[in-house]
Amino acid sequence: MKNSKIPFHQKLQNEAVFGPFSKTSDPNMIEAMGMGGMDFIILDLEHGPNDVTTLGNLVRACECSDTTAVVRCLRSDQIGQALDLGARVVQIPHVNCAADAERAVDAARFGPMGHRGVCRYVRAAGHSSTDKHDYFHNAADITVIAQVEGTEGLKNLDTIIEVPGVDMIFVGVYDLSQSLGMTGQTEAPEVVAALKEVVAKCSAKHIPVGTFVESVESARKYRSMGIHYLCYSVDVGILMSACQNLTMDMRQ
Repeated sequence: MKNSKIPFHQKLQNEAVFGPFSKTSDPNMIEAMGMGGMDFIILDLEHGPNDVTTLGNLVRACECSDTTAVVRCLRSDQIGQALDLGARVVQIPHVNCAADAERAVDAARFGPMGHRGVCRYVRAAGHSSTDKHDYFHNAADITVIAQVEGTEGLKNLDTIIEVPGVDMIFVGVYDLSQSLGMTGQTEAPEVVAALKEVVAKCSAKHIPVGTFVESVESARKYRSMGIHYLCYSVDVGILMSACQNLTMDMRQ
């Protein structure tokens, strides 16, 4: 799936999408990954080197390669900034309860659903060239992803998915493995069982689920479980692995 006018989470009802987390500030690398066929790229403001001063060009690079820009926002103020820069999907880490989800939705959506700061002199509105009525109407077609990463979030999942405006759930398996007392064991039976429970509860509400994978085999396994938002590895790791394999082959 590439970019379309249909909201990201609605497309995921019937198909799987693939893309990496990104920890680069280079728009050319973002654009190249999009041209390589990635459906989305997660521009990471939590663990990556970027902030809103570099984010705009990375969002443009996604658009140039017809790829969905997903912005992982660590703070509430980053949510509105990412959307102002033209992103249509925001991913919020460490959602542990309904109140956390409500704060994310409040920061991401204009009234009456939220209290996102209102300004049409931003890139998302064509720097005011877009008709303001069209802009505010179309701003509703965003996707808010709540990232559930620990046992507390799992315990409160039933109430999290009832929050209006939460469109998707992403299970952070690394933090979840730590919360379960098995740091880094992302394929442990307990982690997989938790993923299955999330899929079952979210499927009943028609809410897509995503997770992080580090192999094609895992991606296929989780896709067969009904997980459609498959975040494959990290761009710098993919590059390092490709270089490692290339140099090994060349030295044989």
